[in-house]
Parts: sequence; structure tokens; C-alpha cells
Amino acid sequence: MSVRTDEQAESLMQSAKASMAIEGLDLSQREESLVKKCLTGSITHKEFLKRALELSRHA
Repeated sequence: MSVRTDEQAESLMQSAKASMAIEGLDLSQREESLVKKCLTGSITHKEFLKRALELSRHA
């Protein structure tokens, strides 16, 4: 996965959130933060998957 700037990540997140809203879904602040960290390269995809699984178990 390529690394993106904060601005690019924010733009991608807004688009994804709009698509999710159409389906009646939304992201928590923790979920959104996790996705942004992955998009900007702050964490690896492997770490993203690990943390996402942890979040899903505590939902």
C-alpha cells in the first residue's frame, strides 16, 4: 500500500464515509483514526489488521 499525505488520507476518508453513510453505516473515532494511520503509513497493513481485529472484538 502506498503512503499518502494527511490531506490525501482525509479526502479518501470523506469519500469512504459518504459511501458508508448511504448504506447506513458509520465509523467510530477509533476506527477512523486507525484507518488514517494505515493510509499515511504510520502503521503497517499487518498492524492495521491486528488492531482492527482487536477493535471488532471489543465492539
